[in-house]
Amino acid sequence: MAHAGVTAAALVLLLFLRVVDVDAAEFSALSQGQSLGAADTLVSPNGAFALAFFSPLGGDPNRRYLGVKYARAAEPTFPWVANRDAPVSAASPYSATVTASGELQVLQADRVAWRTNTSSSSSSSGNNVTLVVTDTGNLVLSSGEERLWEGFHHPTDTFLPGMHIALDRRDNSSITRTLFTSWRSPGDPATGDFTLGLDPQGSAQLYIWHNATNATSNSSGIYWRSGQWANTNFVGVPWRSLYVYGFKLNGDPSQSVMSYTFNTYNTSLYRFKLHPNGTEACYMLLDSTGEWETVWAQPTVPCHKYNTCGANAQCATGDDHGQATCACLKGFEPKSAAEYGDGNWTQGCVRSAPLTCEEKDVKGGDGFADLPGVKLPDFAAWGSTVGDEGACRDLCLGNCSCGAYSYSSGTGCLTWGQDLLDIYEFGDGEGYDLHVKVPASVLETGSKAKRWTTVIVIVVIVVVVVLAAFSVLLCKCRRRIKEKIGIGGRQHKRTPSLLCPAREARQDFSGPTTTQPDPPEDVENGGKKCELPLFSFETLAAATGDFSGANKLGEGGFGHVYKGTLPTGEEIAVKRLSRSSGQGLEEFKNEVILIAKLQHRNLVKLLGCCIQGEEKILVYEYMPNKSLDAFLFDPARRSLLDWNTRLHVIEGIARGLLYLHRDSRLRVVHRDLKASNILLDRDMNPKISDFGMARIFGGDDQNQVVNTNRVVGTLGYMSPEYAMEGLFSVRSDMYSFGILVLEIISGQKNSSFHHMEGSLNIVGYAWQLWNAGRGEELIDPAIQAACPAREALRCLHLALLCVQDHACDRPDIPYVVMALGSDSAVLPMPRPPTFTLQCTSSEREALFRDKAHESYSACDLTVTVLHGR
Repeated sequence: MAHAGVTAAALVLLLFLRVVDVDAAEFSALSQGQSLGAADTLVSPNGAFALAFFSPLGGDPNRRYLGVKYARAAEPTFPWVANRDAPVSAASPYSATVTASGELQVLQADRVAWRTNTSSSSSSSGNNVTLVVTDTGNLVLSSGEERLWEGFHHPTDTFLPGMHIALDRRDNSSITRTLFTSWRSPGDPATGDFTLGLDPQGSAQLYIWHNATNATSNSSGIYWRSGQWANTNFVGVPWRSLYVYGFKLNGDPSQSVMSYTFNTYNTSLYRFKLHPNGTEACYMLLDSTGEWETVWAQPTVPCHKYNTCGANAQCATGDDHGQATCACLKGFEPKSAAEYGDGNWTQGCVRSAPLTCEEKDVKGGDGFADLPGVKLPDFAAWGSTVGDEGACRDLCLGNCSCGAYSYSSGTGCLTWGQDLLDIYEFGDGEGYDLHVKVPASVLETGSKAKRWTTVIVIVVIVVVVVLAAFSVLLCKCRRRIKEKIGIGGRQHKRTPSLLCPAREARQDFSGPTTTQPDPPEDVENGGKKCELPLFSFETLAAATGDFSGANKLGEGGFGHVYKGTLPTGEEIAVKRLSRSSGQGLEEFKNEVILIAKLQHRNLVKLLGCCIQGEEKILVYEYMPNKSLDAFLFDPARRSLLDWNTRLHVIEGIARGLLYLHRDSRLRVVHRDLKASNILLDRDMNPKISDFGMARIFGGDDQNQVVNTNRVVGTLGYMSPEYAMEGLFSVRSDMYSFGILVLEIISGQKNSSFHHMEGSLNIVGYAWQLWNAGRGEELIDPAIQAACPAREALRCLHLALLCVQDHACDRPDIPYVVMALGSDSAVLPMPRPPTFTLQCTSSEREALFRDKAHESYSACDLTVTVLHGR
């Protein structure tokens, strides 16, 4: 038997060690000569992590391992294990010791089971070597300021914030990489069968190999591939935006050194774990329960696995059980004569007709078949000098060896050879567009079939539309006839409700949204629908002390904002539309429709609304730290916003705009971005608010421009083309963002720069300083001493790019988000802001007097009083 040699005395010792904790000690640091016993712990300063001995659940209880664990997790979770391949036995004494030579060792009696192998000469300066667990979970052995050894440099199966997944190809004979290896089983931390790391060829892709031997090359054993990095996420993991959650690429495929990092911007704990079955999963620790919530995981279906369908074929999830459905790409056919009826597609597909390798305008030339929404193939070549999709297409068309291309703002120009491997078709509009080179004859055959299909579809649609229109007219006629003859007794005079006609009969509903006694109904406005819970007026009056002045947080052209507390104890902010506000009615409806559909961590959350009689009220989550301007422009509080917090706010606002402009299902232009509309939660996370002025854009055109005859917004934040011509687009928001960044850097309102060094506003003043090489003078004096000048000047550079006079010169928000996260990106030179440099104060007043006929009046300006929200 395996444990036949365990004596009765050893069993008594084991029972004592596992049950009795009377002598257990808790350390904040271990010095030379100190040891960590079987029941002792070494705890991080914030208490989130601890180093201790453990036996994995479901494993051999006699085997003991030294590992870093999450101290607040409900289930024991160990992201790092020291002696994973050399466990000690619980039957005899064991410990972890910092030796006199400055080395960490795991000891079994007098035997060394595991060691850090740090050089003994590192402690020559004296007995000052200490072992600590940092607040990020890193186990660090240091001598003074010098770090001798770190657990993050020797990872096991888990990638934590603060770690690097690195690749160093400067020495081609010895490529250095950070590799993560799974456990052998859930109960055995020993080295397992799967390894994760960066592609050794430098494509910036993450791979999972079936064993560590295959990880040395990219030729065999690949189990899963992340796909190319697209500035905000991997093309094979289209889950939201990884960049929003702190995932960044440092370097690019053209460089010899690159790495991925993951740094969170809130107090939540995240981890990426490589499971024994080869699945990579991201988890977030829920503070309220201590449980782990799965954020995303791959591979979870056969199509996620590497090259399931072979070369030149695409894989699609065919049913609810995730079964793979393989199909050859257009212009290809199965490699064997018979179809792959047995489901074995490993041989892939071959071309049904050879390429002619001629220009398309030549008879019999080649063209491209579009394959939308896919995970792009492996082994791409990056065309770093290609600047647009047309040039990328021409590059592939002019190269006989090119079999496909793809272009996007995130990936740039990618081209592939003749064999296309590992293509997965995503659903729900995810993925990227791939253009596969095929002979023109294949495109013509497909075009004829497509034309017939289009004709049939058009005919069917026309018939359906005609029948539907006839039905609608018939219903209207019948309703008018009933109204004329008074069917059903006396007629009732009804006042139509603003948004929810279905709720008119139940406007006295008094239950708060948190209990939801009735299911929420669709809020309608011009055919647009969104589900939003309704509050009764009585509930909100009770929550705010009958809208007491003592609970008032602020006011504007729309009315007042109050703090309230629901019966459940939840704090809320109540925005009550003023009955006398001529401006607020449309803005109220606009905000309900917009913000109820927008869900993002950097957008304020709308909890519900109230429509009762003449009362129109919005209910938001409560922001205890008020708005950004309450800190930024308050001389007594501005120092509380150190540079790191200000940079965090800038990045958060950028991510919110990224969601509004590109990632949300509605493309939204805010039109009133300013410091008072940026709210701050308990952790100083920024949230964009006040969507009363916002407008929805249709389609995917980032350069779409709309003309309005009613210019609304806030002076100083409006772009020149909007203020003077009524033209607005997503680039108008970028101008406001640039002004906001300048205010955050300087700690001064835009209007406070009038006549300073002859400039009209903050834009002109910032340009003069930056152009003269004195940009540091713009930094807020309250933080200037501790502010990294290089970071602040880079933000100043980005802001000047955003406030350029011409909208086409301004960067879009994906570029800004990328530039904020990469110090290596080279920024273009901004153009001088001629409008703000040349226009005088009197000229500006005359300019806006001339535009009075465009409803540019005091009623159209948003006004904010500086109180908490």
